[in-house]
Amino acid sequence: MTLMNTYVKTLIPANWRSSPSGWISGNCPMCTRNGQARPDTKGRGGFLFDIDKFQYNCFNCQYKTGWSPQSKITLRLRQLLTTLGADENDINRIQLELLRDQDVETLLIKTEKRKNLVIDWDLKELPEDTKPFMEHEPDENWITAATYLTNRGFDIADPRFMYSTSKQHGRVNKRFILPFTYKDKVVGYTARWASDTIPEGMPKYYNQQPKKDFVYGLDRQTADKEIVIVTEGQLDAIVTDGCAIGSNNINEDQADVLHSLNKHIIVLPDADDAGKLMCRAAIKHGWNVAFPEWKDCKDASDSLTKHGRLYTIKSILNSAVHNPTKIELLMRKYCK
Repeated sequence: MTLMNTYVKTLIPANWRSSPSGWISGNCPMCTRNGQARPDTKGRGGFLFDIDKFQYNCFNCQYKTGWSPQSKITLRLRQLLTTLGADENDINRIQLELLRDQDVETLLIKTEKRKNLVIDWDLKELPEDTKPFMEHEPDENWITAATYLTNRGFDIADPRFMYSTSKQHGRVNKRFILPFTYKDKVVGYTARWASDTIPEGMPKYYNQQPKKDFVYGLDRQTADKEIVIVTEGQLDAIVTDGCAIGSNNINEDQADVLHSLNKHIIVLPDADDAGKLMCRAAIKHGWNVAFPEWKDCKDASDSLTKHGRLYTIKSILNSAVHNPTKIELLMRKYCK
């Protein structure tokens, strides 16, 4: 049994009970801190220990955390342990001992992997007749798509915005197309319906996605750039000239790609509940998180429409924080 497992077991209240499935359960100490109106009285919190790792889960407030070898003591785990009575000095001491005991070879392999990361995404075909907006003869659908983008503050002369007259692929002629490129080769695309009013049964996006490790905007991250702003959506990445992960969860493969850029990373979550996942990924990887004060704006593309690009970028940079505790606190206020 690891030092960590042994220490955590000393903190579990004596009245918690073990079940045949291996869970040690009792009243969760985190429920009221995690948004519940009343404390847990039904024993919904529980630890499950393995030989060298453990997990904690509350089936009432959904508070989840845990630990395994090679991982850090996260903010959520630290909060749970201190609530159970752990001393901050003891936690810091254990963290140092765990770092000393870490498998140095494993850490070196991970660093070398990121340094020599091989990025290989299959090439894809764009829909028929796909060209930059300004290379098309305007028709009714072109005007609709161009007007939509212009009203949102985007420049249709930007060659990243494309249009197709094809009626295939979810009526792509009523959409604008954003090619996914890497080293100037097309590896996928997304085609977004060019209106906020979408016919019933019609998907907002028609996508040809690369592998799960794809990160949009890598070609724009040139050697002279020191900072990369990472967003969920591709339109937000165009506003910030940064990167987009295409979802609200940065997976480990995408994190490796971002680390390989060797730049300062600022994560910009959407101002909704799903944005918490990006914040927690940023804490895990030691990145900054921006919490700009945009009134009635969910993301960077909304801010572009209402405030313009210069204000949007400045407010992102000026609101970036690195301290995990501050990120956790601001996340609860911002991502809701």
